[in-house]
Amino acid sequence: MSRPADRAWVADRRIGWRILLTASLGEAVPTVELAGRLAALTRSEGWTSRPPLTAPTLGQLREALAGSSPEPLLVGVHGRDVVLSAHHSVVDGLGLLVVLERLGLGPATSTARGVGDRATTGGLAATVARRLGEVAFHPPAGVTPPTVSGPRAGDALVEAELAGTVRAARLVHAAARAVVRHEAVQGRNARHVAIAVGAVRGQQTAGDGQQLGDHSVLLRLRDVERLDLAEVGQALRTAPVVTPPTPAGERPWSRLTAGMASVGLRLLAPRLGSTLLVSHLGDVTAPHLDRLAFHPVTAGGSGISLGAVGHRGRTVLTLRARAAQWNDNGLEQLLEAVVSLLAEEP
Repeated sequence: MSRPADRAWVADRRIGWRILLTASLGEAVPTVELAGRLAALTRSEGWTSRPPLTAPTLGQLREALAGSSPEPLLVGVHGRDVVLSAHHSVVDGLGLLVVLERLGLGPATSTARGVGDRATTGGLAATVARRLGEVAFHPPAGVTPPTVSGPRAGDALVEAELAGTVRAARLVHAAARAVVRHEAVQGRNARHVAIAVGAVRGQQTAGDGQQLGDHSVLLRLRDVERLDLAEVGQALRTAPVVTPPTPAGERPWSRLTAGMASVGLRLLAPRLGSTLLVSHLGDVTAPHLDRLAFHPVTAGGSGISLGAVGHRGRTVLTLRARAAQWNDNGLEQLLEAVVSLLAEEP
């Protein structure tokens, strides 16, 4: 058995779809105990499993866990760092905090709230039609990658840390401005910056007995470069939930619809996608952990994701992109722009 949600998961299968959460403890991780809890967790969920993985460095461990893998959940250990890697079809970002608890590293609770029963962008056909119109007349801005010598497989992963908490609106606003600044340096205008923002559907928060699964949804903001901070906040409060590329129920044509959606995503992902994906896990209370870092998935559009998580009065930001197009240095420069723009905002 690979992924329990395979039948409904029709997203672009060329992408690994693995999300990463790195948790730093105050002392070395008790690997034997962790392995036992991991085996119990995967057994209770009916998942295939492997013992905790190791690597010479934390960076190498993350890179190994970010790649495509059939296991729903993988865990890596390096010194006092534990890296969780989950396929997004079975665990969402807040679900990783639940995994921490079930591995004996909790409690871990977040201030993040769901979007409740907010309206969607409509039926699948109508949603796709609107996006095709966007591609034809107002294609989303891209992010020009650096010249990469000897491109690698997998993903490039970088991070930065800043004092204080960062609201989602500030993060989205700064991210859009960073893209505009980056493109200006390249001699390009960033028009129609589209930001996909990760959220969860219900009102439940991690740590409230949440069941593991993918409860995530996307909000999508267009022309963000034209919005001020207050307008970004308003857009986040009112944007409809993007209709997922899956049939609503089992009908005679469901398999055909899923197949068509999968093919369409593969062919059109570079243009249908967003300029950037932003996913914020909120401010997390985890008394047994010193630090947290979250790396969302990379898919569609530019293939760049900006992750954030607050903990102990600080916020860790991450950028993740395909190593075939980006190196660490290029990503670090883009992330530094986000950090400096956040420092300018209230």
